[in-house]
Formats: sequence, C-alpha cells, structure tokens
Amino acid sequence: MRSASRPRLLFNASLLALLAFAAGGAWAQTPAAPIQPRADADENAPASPPDAASGDVADDASPDDIFKQVFGRARPAISAGDYAAQIENIYVGDYLIKPTGAGEGSVSARFVRDILAPTLVAGLEEQVAALANGRDDVPFSDIRGFGIEVEFDEANLVLAVRIPAQMRDVSDLVIRSVRKQANLERVKQSSISAYVSARIGMTYIEDMPGPGEGLYRTAADIDLAANLHGLVAEAELRYDDRSNRRLRRGDVRLTYDDRASLIRYELGDLTIGRRPFQLAPRIAGASMYRKYSINPYLNIRPVPEQEFQLERPARVDVLVNGIPSRTFNLSSGRYRLRDFPLVSSAANDVELIITYDSGETERLSFPAFFDIDLLNPGLLDFAINVGVPFRDEDGVRRYDTGNYNGTGYLRYGVNKSLTLGINWEGDKNFSNLGGEVLWATGVGTFAVNAAVDALNPKATAGRASLQYRWRDTDATRDLTVDGVLLLTGKDYRSLNSILGGELISMQARLRAGMRLSEPARVQIYGSFERFRGFGKGYAVGVNYSHRFRFGNFSASLEYRSTPEDRGPAFNIGLLIPFGRSSVNATFDSNDNNARLNYSRTGTSGIGSLSTSAAIERRDGADRVSGRVAYVDNRFEATFEQIARNYFTDKDSRDLRSEFTFGTALVMADGHFALSRPVSNGFAIFDPDKAAGGLQLMVEPRVGFGSTDVQYTARSGALGPAVVSTLAPYFNRGIQVDAPDAPVGNSLGGQVFMLTPGYRAGYYIPVGSENNVSIVGNLADRDGDPISYASGEATVIGADGKPGGPPIQLFTNETGRFFVEGVEAGRGYAVDLQVGGQRVSTRIDVPDDADGLFRLGAPVKLEIDAPAPAKENGDE
Repeated sequence: MRSASRPRLLFNASLLALLAFAAGGAWAQTPAAPIQPRADADENAPASPPDAASGDVADDASPDDIFKQVFGRARPAISAGDYAAQIENIYVGDYLIKPTGAGEGSVSARFVRDILAPTLVAGLEEQVAALANGRDDVPFSDIRGFGIEVEFDEANLVLAVRIPAQMRDVSDLVIRSVRKQANLERVKQSSISAYVSARIGMTYIEDMPGPGEGLYRTAADIDLAANLHGLVAEAELRYDDRSNRRLRRGDVRLTYDDRASLIRYELGDLTIGRRPFQLAPRIAGASMYRKYSINPYLNIRPVPEQEFQLERPARVDVLVNGIPSRTFNLSSGRYRLRDFPLVSSAANDVELIITYDSGETERLSFPAFFDIDLLNPGLLDFAINVGVPFRDEDGVRRYDTGNYNGTGYLRYGVNKSLTLGINWEGDKNFSNLGGEVLWATGVGTFAVNAAVDALNPKATAGRASLQYRWRDTDATRDLTVDGVLLLTGKDYRSLNSILGGELISMQARLRAGMRLSEPARVQIYGSFERFRGFGKGYAVGVNYSHRFRFGNFSASLEYRSTPEDRGPAFNIGLLIPFGRSSVNATFDSNDNNARLNYSRTGTSGIGSLSTSAAIERRDGADRVSGRVAYVDNRFEATFEQIARNYFTDKDSRDLRSEFTFGTALVMADGHFALSRPVSNGFAIFDPDKAAGGLQLMVEPRVGFGSTDVQYTARSGALGPAVVSTLAPYFNRGIQVDAPDAPVGNSLGGQVFMLTPGYRAGYYIPVGSENNVSIVGNLADRDGDPISYASGEATVIGADGKPGGPPIQLFTNETGRFFVEGVEAGRGYAVDLQVGGQRVSTRIDVPDDADGLFRLGAPVKLEIDAPAPAKENGDE
C-alpha cells in the first residue's frame, strides 16, 4: 500500500541530495536544466545573499526564497520524472511529470486518458480523454481549461488534482492494491529457443534372496521443447532397459498461447481443458480453451464493491469482518469501494465509519459475498477438445481412428454471486450434456452439476452432484463447513468409463472444523457410500491438531464400516522443525504402521545439499532408507539406499541403491549452454567478452542469520550462466553480479525483468565494451576549478568527428567530474557550458584502461572560469 507520507520522504531524500551537492559532492543526476554558477564578474550581483550572514529567514518565506537565502542562488528546476499523483487526496499511482516552473508543466497522457478522464461525468470524460490523443504528455494549462485544478507541489513532489463536485463521477477507492507490474521494463524473450532436459536413473541391487544382484535397471525421462515466436513443439521420451520396448514416447504436441485473448491452442496429444466435474480422457486431436493463468495478475473473480456519497469532506475508515483495512480522507462526492480482502465462501461484513470535521460520526454496513470459483460479471470461460482416443500398450501408443472423443464447457459470470455453465462430453456411442450453477449466498456457496446422455435421456444414464462450502468470517473461531453429494446412474458413461456400470451409486461427505484456541483446531467428518450389489459403507471420525512452541501434534480417531470390514482406527503424528531440519513421527493403527523420518533441506542455489533418512515398520514388512540430494551449477544428482524386510521377513529382503542424474542442454537465438534440468522456461546470461570475460553470478541471496551468499547460477569454463526455473507468465526480476569486476566496469549490478511465455528461452548478453569510467578535474587556463558546469562527452569516430549518444557530465564546486560508460582506446569530445560560454576539449582513454580511469592532472580549458559563489556570506 502507498501512503501519503511517501511523497514527503521523497522530498526529504531530494533535499539531502541537494545539500550534499551544494557542499561539494559530485552531481550524478541529470537535472532538467543546467545549473549555472554565479560569476563574481557580474557587477550587479551582491557580494553575499541578502540576510545570509544573519541566517534570519522570514516567516512567510517560500521554499524558493529559503533556498536562495541559504545557497545564494535560485533553486534549480525540478527535473522530469515519475512522481506521485493524487486526485482529491487519493493516491492513484506514479506518472511521468515534467515541471517547468512557475506552477506550469505537463503530465503523462496515459494519466489523463486512463486515470483522470474516467473520474469525470459523462460528456466531460470524453472531452478530457481527447486531450491525450496523439500526445505523450498533456500541459497543465489544457487540463485547467476545463475548470479542473492542477498543481505540482514542488515541496512534496506530488501532482495534486482537484475536481469540482459537479464534474466528478463515482470515484473508485481500491482497498487492496495490486503490485504494479505493467510499467516494468522487460527483456524480450528470444525469437527461437529450445532445450533437451534429461533425468537418468540407475538401480543397483546389492542383496536379495536368489540370483539378481547387480545392475538392475537403467531408466531415463527426456523432455524436448522448441519455441519459435511463441509456437511451442514439445515431446516426452521414456527409456527403460527392462521394458520390451526400451525407448517409447509420451505426449507430443504443438502449443500456442494467445496473450491478448488468454486462449491456449493445442494440436497433438492434448492436456485437456476441463471442469472439475469432468474427468481427463486421453485424446489426440485439437483443443482451444481459455487459460487465465496466461495473465496471472488478472483478477477474474468478482470484485466486491459498495457505493456511497459524502455531502461534505470526511474521514472514512473501512472495516472488513471487524478488521480495519484502509482509511481515506475524502472530499464531498460519490465514491465506490472496491476489492475487499474477503473470506471465500463466507458472509462477509463490511462497515464504513464516516467522521466529519465537526466530529459527527456515521456508520454504513453491508454484506459482501465472495467465492473463488465465481467469474466476474460478463466474463466467459470455455474449452473445446476434439480428437481420437489413444492408449499405451507394451510401449507403443495406439490411436483408435474408428472413434472420436470430445469434451467442452462454457461458463458465464451472470452477476457477482452467480455463475452459470454448460458442458458436453461424448463419443460415437454416447453424448453427455450437462449444466452447472455456482451461487454464493450469505449462508455459503452452492455448486450444482448435472449431466445426462442425450442419446439415452434417462435418470439411469445421468449423474448429479451438489457441493456446499461455508467459512466463518470470525478469524478467531475459523469455523468451516463443506460437503458433497454425488448420485450416479447405473448406465452413466464417460470417456474414462466407456462401458458404464458405475460401482458406486451414491456418495456423500460432510465435514466441519473450528479453532478451539489459537494453537488448537478440531474437525469432525462423516461419509456414506452405496455400492451396486455390494451393500453400503460409512465412516465417522474426529481430528485434533495442536501447535506447540516446539512443533505440531495431530491425532485422529475414526470408525469405518465397509462390506468387507468394520471397526475403529486411529493415527497420531508429531512434527518437530528446527532450522532447515525436521523430525516427523507417525503411527497408524490400520496396519500398525510406525514411521520415523528426518529431513534437512539445503539452501537454495548452487551447492545445495539436502539429506533425509527414514525407518518404517508395519505388519509383515519394514523399510529403512537414506537419501542425499545435491544441486550443482550444471546438474542435479541424488543417491538413495533402501533396505526392506531385514527385521520382519529375511526371505524377501532387498537392499538396493538408486542414483539419479539430471542435466539439460539449452539454446536461445543460436547460443547454447549447459544447465540443470529445465522446469518450463530458462534464461542464458552470457558475459560480453569485451568486458573482460569475468565470471557472472546470478541471483545472489543471503539466508536469514547467515553471511554466506548463495547464487542460482554462474558462468564458467562450461559456458554462460543459466537459470532453468522460469515459471511461465510470472514476472521475475533477476540480478546479475560480477564480484571480480573492477569499479566502473560494465558488468555487475544489473537487474533484468523477465516475463517468459510457455516453454520460452532468453539469451541475455551482460556487459559491453564500455567498461571504463573517467574521474578527473576541470580547470581554466590559470588552474582555477571550473565549478558547477554541465556538458556532454561524445565518442570520436574513425572520421575524427564526434558521434554516438552523448554522455552527461557535471562538475562540483572543486571542478570534479565523473563520466561512466566509456570505451578503452577511444577518444571523447567534451563540450561544456561555462559562464554562458561554450568550450570544448578532448580526453583520450588508454587501450589498457579498465574500471576507473583517473586523470592525474586537471584538464585545462582555454577560458577564465567564474569564481564560485561565496555562500552564507563566509569569507
């Protein structure tokens, strides 16, 4: 959340930087206008600022007057940049603002079009939005022409906008802010990328009754993927030397995600877009379905909101379920509160406490219903999957071209508490048509699903389910209730049960839980099942969990009755964590299963070492195991040893060791590298050879209570650094360091923002040939420092003329300057403005320069520099 104090903090930071500059510190930022030094030769300039010696400041002095009195010169103009914007004292974000002084300036056209205009009444909204057409920014004066007050507060660095009440539409007040993601500058993913990711495992039997000791099995899972401008081809291969067909393939398909419409297209062995009521058949064909995770920052659920109106200014406190959420200081007008932090499947209470300047208080209360499966009103969710069924037989994938399979659904958000849907599933023998209703009410959420075979429209060929869930909004009690009832006809068929004949005709489950205290929680549950031709079964039970300072304890007691058996059972468990390690002990009376497990999780990144050990015993069997997992820069490896039945049945004893090794070969835009196995996307970070071939260290992190720095990846003798764990469509900022790089080198300290697509790759060169920073002093012909001058340094080309992008240059009071990002072995033309005169010189950088290049003697210019101002009247 942003608060009103942020602009003042920014101002304080700016003032500190300004004071440091005035005291002689190097000026490293680029102001909107050059700061010109005072010249003692000016006959009209006073010897010292008025009243500077006395230090007296008038009570009604403006910030500009104070600055001039303290520093003896006018305050420089505020530079253009991203500053906070407020509409009627409500923070609405940071936007590019270009102050020009005297209360004038301009603001980003995006702010005018997307933020300001929608707050205005119909008719005026269109006129103000038109100001942004064909522009990058809009002058304050154009906005004021509509009667809207616009002021840039240079003291607090805030753009304040005030709109007359008769012009204001309903204003949105967002209770819960979302991380600003859209304005981040991101690296573009590679046009073409691919990878081969493999995990190989070997099993060696050391001891067993009879023959069979030695190498028992070698198996491998291989994932292949290639991405060409967003079109992904992927395949799975499996090798097992104990199978009749050692090498066989898994799914193969083409995938394309349309980011604009949030639709995924597939061709091949489908992943199946479906609803929970539908199962996932194995289909080879084509599919198209809405995939909202393509934009994980999009909220597709209904946003609770409430409108209210203020006749005069007031403070509004917002409480959700009795918990204070936000406080607003508002002017008169109409407002809409949005995006409450509500509890799913609960009757949420929202209360507004309105306090006017007079002290008068008014309270408004209203309920808000919310459920995680609801869709926003007007939002459409859908999927269609059509093709032929397939099965794997003896390592061969066989497609049934004599039949077809198809599934699909369509869901629509009717309003904030109601979502409706229809679905279909079938082949040439049946065609199930179904409907879905999801309804959030004050007493919980109800979900109804029903389907029947359209070719045999009878109750015996249908299925229906009713789901219910509710959660108390009282966090101290945290009472939850949920249940499900499922009825299935004897002739109901699905793509996963072609022959029909469902074994279970009815299933019912109900459970309820609540907190007894802050660390203790209890849950009761029950279930009932009716089997066709086998009778019925039921179960009732209770579970208790308690969180102690040293760990967590849980216990369950259950009575179960089935056609085969009946009787009570219980289990207990204790988990004790300490640091990255934990000990877990459990016992289950069903088969007298007792288990003791120890695990230690390694640190994240290169060199991570994780260990675990377990001992287990149950009726007629026992098992002892130990496991070690190691993460290297280019591979992952595990070693595990397992001993079975050495205490209970030596005739079936088994001692074996298992070793796994995983690595990957990745490629992006023609650049190859080795890495750990790829989960989905990857990024190659390659140090520029011109930057000295230094080692890159990617994603530094320091664990809590530790001083050791861990890294996700590093470059080295085997090639560039690779991050192999990019999640599709999630923003990820990756920092790249070069610990051995000298100060001033182009390597190290960069942060790259990535938003990878599905199975996408990046090739990111790090550093450049501009690995030198120049530090020196400028002086006039008499050796006096050239103070507070501004200018540019431009590289000199082969033709002897300056060219390329200019590099800003500033001097402090002693004439000190700093220029970064220059290239060794090149000459640079330096142009300066000194006392209203333009002067030039040349600085040559040696071929062997790297990092900081310090000029021993001052660079003299053929000019008489103005003497620096004597500040505060000091002689």
